[in-house]
Amino acid sequence: MEKVTDFRRLLSESLSRKVIDRIVISASNHPQDFIPLLQLTKDNEIKIAWRAIWACEKLCKIHPEWFAPYYEQLIQELLVSSHDGIKRLRLSILYQLPVTETFPVTLFDYCINHMLSPGESIAVQALCMKLAYKLCMQERELLCELKVYLENVEPEYYSVGVRCTRKNILKRINSLHKKEK
Repeated sequence: MEKVTDFRRLLSESLSRKVIDRIVISASNHPQDFIPLLQLTKDNEIKIAWRAIWACEKLCKIHPEWFAPYYEQLIQELLVSSHDGIKRLRLSILYQLPVTETFPVTLFDYCINHMLSPGESIAVQALCMKLAYKLCMQERELLCELKVYLENVEPEYYSVGVRCTRKNILKRINSLHKKEK
């Protein structure tokens, strides 16, 4: 496949999954293009940033090692994201990456604060729950805190997707506690 040289132009035009896949394949075949694509995720034009982070999320599935050095940067960008689609995609990238040795307290706090926030989209809430659980698997003492948050929720006030994610995580936590006894 030919090298895509103008990501910004492609991302600003009428977009389809096919175009995103083309960008991902090109960046995958030409690693030097990863940084310019990553920089577009912070573009002032929301449409460009959203589409660039969408391409990066797909690229992360192929090359998570490229994103690992940017773990802290991704967290900082998540903290200031206001666009639901961009937040969801940043969370998805962070979820795909291994947790760093230094426990990311700010990410854990973000997940706890947003996983049951009615102001967040269903996808952001669910990803925050999943990521909080993943982080707790590194710091097992926090599992009890997560469990308390999830058990004290009135499920009927949440979407089916959030209730299902909550239920599955509680099952995993309870299963871990049974194994430890």
